[in-house]
Amino acid sequence: MGLDYRVKCCPDGLVTDRRRRIKVLDCTIRDGGLCNEWRFEPALVRSVFEALRESGIEYMEVGYRVSQNGKETHENTGPWRFCEENDLQRVVEPGRMKLSTMVDVGRVTPDDIPHTRDTAISVLRIATYAHQMDEALRLLDHGLACGYETFLNVMAISTLSPDEVDKALLRMRGSGVHNVAIVDSFGALFPSHVRYLVHKYMNYLGDGIKVGVHFHNNQQQAFANTLTAIDEGVDFVDATVYGMGRGAGNCPLELLLLYLDNPRYNVGPIFDLMGDFANLHDELRWGYQLPYAVTGYFNLHPREGIERMTQPDRYQVRDMFERYRARFGATPPGR
Repeated sequence: MGLDYRVKCCPDGLVTDRRRRIKVLDCTIRDGGLCNEWRFEPALVRSVFEALRESGIEYMEVGYRVSQNGKETHENTGPWRFCEENDLQRVVEPGRMKLSTMVDVGRVTPDDIPHTRDTAISVLRIATYAHQMDEALRLLDHGLACGYETFLNVMAISTLSPDEVDKALLRMRGSGVHNVAIVDSFGALFPSHVRYLVHKYMNYLGDGIKVGVHFHNNQQQAFANTLTAIDEGVDFVDATVYGMGRGAGNCPLELLLLYLDNPRYNVGPIFDLMGDFANLHDELRWGYQLPYAVTGYFNLHPREGIERMTQPDRYQVRDMFERYRARFGATPPGR
């Protein structure tokens, strides 16, 4: 056994070669849009598209599709909340990198999802809660009939009981879905949880359905949890440029590519985006912050943390922590 080419104090081979089989889905514009209401300038979205394509990333999630009959409009929300074809044509083009949009159950109907022959999008990700599985599977059937590669994301998995997780997985197993992601919506999971869930998902879903992960960084675990999932054998992982995403953000794409150390990826073009995203970070303040750590630890939606981050006393979180501890007792919910 030789020496690690980068860390000389350790022998080579400590990092699993499973990392070389991973596919990467970048969701910077989709999840990052939760920070700025999807008001990215077309030139920046085009720059992200070109950098991801040049870097060898397999999937780019451009944004959402939502119903035009809902409360959200182009006057109060940016274009990447809707991903209409005229906007997509300005920033992306079909090619080797697959293009995805996400749809939220309850905010879209099958009529809002075009056939793949009429759109630049070839991948449909359906975000659902476990209790919405009937509607999610109806959308899935429509997506399959329209020619999409399909993903299902059961959100807030950390709030479900083991039995509820089992029931959701059994329903997805026979659905025809191509990929299912473990989604840590609240940033509550640690690597021990990830190991358990990866094996549960793989065992229940079987060989015909790929398993992936989408982690939030409330407790500084998004990167560590992603590495753990890779070691345990998942097929694809989500990441974003500079970790941009709702609240505490996501696994940073640039760190992930360095870890994967795969010759098919080139991190250089992602580094070229850092100036723009560092400026956005200074303005929007996503990433690890104490209010998000508190909501993550207690396995709660980050909405109070997001609100705290707008206040002058945003880092005075002991009252928040003690209030949650008094409400839930010594053990947070879901643990």
